[in-house]
Amino acid sequence: MIAIFLDEFHFSTLWNGGIFLFCAFMIVCYFFMIPSKGKSGMLYIISFLFGMVVLFLSVGSPLNIIGRLTLQAHMYQIVGLLFVAAPLLVIGWRPKSWISEKISWIQSALAYFRKPAVAITLLTVFFYGYHLPFMFDIARIELYWNHFFMMCLFLAALNFWAAFFYYWLNNRVRWYATAVQISAFLPYCFYGLLAGTGIYQTYKDPAVFLESLRVCIPVDLQMPDEFYIGFLPFDPVYEQQMGILIFLFSIALVFVITLVWSQRQFKNEKG
Repeated sequence: MIAIFLDEFHFSTLWNGGIFLFCAFMIVCYFFMIPSKGKSGMLYIISFLFGMVVLFLSVGSPLNIIGRLTLQAHMYQIVGLLFVAAPLLVIGWRPKSWISEKISWIQSALAYFRKPAVAITLLTVFFYGYHLPFMFDIARIELYWNHFFMMCLFLAALNFWAAFFYYWLNNRVRWYATAVQISAFLPYCFYGLLAGTGIYQTYKDPAVFLESLRVCIPVDLQMPDEFYIGFLPFDPVYEQQMGILIFLFSIALVFVITLVWSQRQFKNEKG
């Protein structure tokens, strides 16, 4: 059914050219414009490039439109953006110069934002600010609000992972911060899993569903209402539960991998 839906749209509608150009520009900057502090190892280069690919797939691919059909697809976006692309980009940026090292007030501000309590609070507040049902429904029918929340979430994730890898050098702090961050997501997960109905009007109310789709589809490609309504029979409760389970298990896996990596790094540094 989703394949039928996607077949109706142009390549340029499914693949966001603006996001592609932004990612390409950042890659050019990474290799040719931003100075390195030392030799860039292949691991960092691969990490950065893979992070840019995941970033593009999360917000510039057909997944962005499919995410308006089901919460499950939206959660793939969120996981890719916050817990795959963000840490990979932070790791890949390590050999490069940070602007905060050149401007003292930026360095001071970032030092504050990367305190464990502040970094966790920022990521949690923007996550809930976006995914509270009434805010999510508004954001999905207001394109600029949706972009605003996605951008703020991504920046908060970059801040969290930069703090995790380069500022929280005490491994115990990393473990505690990870436990607190996962715990902060649990109320949302439990609420979505235990709800007997779909928590978002976007995925169950035909009027809101139509508005959500139309804001991301060019006027010249818009179809009759009946065409879009035909895709609404996705069970909102099932898709909601699957999406939240994907989110929950994905963040648990990512955090376990990063904690094991940091533990090994900590032992190597002590050795």
